[in-house]
Amino acid sequence: MAKRIVAKIGTYEKDGQTKGEYAKLGVMLNNNNGDYMLLDPSISLAGVLAKQNVMAAKAGTEQRDMVMISIFDDDNQGQNNNQGQQSQQQPQGGFNQGTNNGQQPPAQFNNQNNYQQPQR
Repeated sequence: MAKRIVAKIGTYEKDGQTKGEYAKLGVMLNNNNGDYMLLDPSISLAGVLAKQNVMAAKAGTEQRDMVMISIFDDDNQGQNNNQGQQSQQQPQGGFNQGTNNGQQPPAQFNNQNNYQQPQR
């Protein structure tokens, strides 16, 4: 089963509720040899940490020196986890296009969890 690796980088208001803003860092997969991760190289972990520390400063909590990530089962896509800063639902299996300055990620993953080169 595929799992999404995400980091909370902010919050926003929608319909009177506070929602989390997440950056998708990659996916965790498994095969006969065990678990492995595919990370999006276009995501800056330093930038993610900076945004998390801005959130901590606003909340009056201690800043960190490590990135806090969350791992979600891919079958929960769209339930309680809004991906992307622009409050847009992320396409299933895609990387967060809102945090990499409009550049396409180097690879996409199809629903069978296989590596697939993007079509250009």
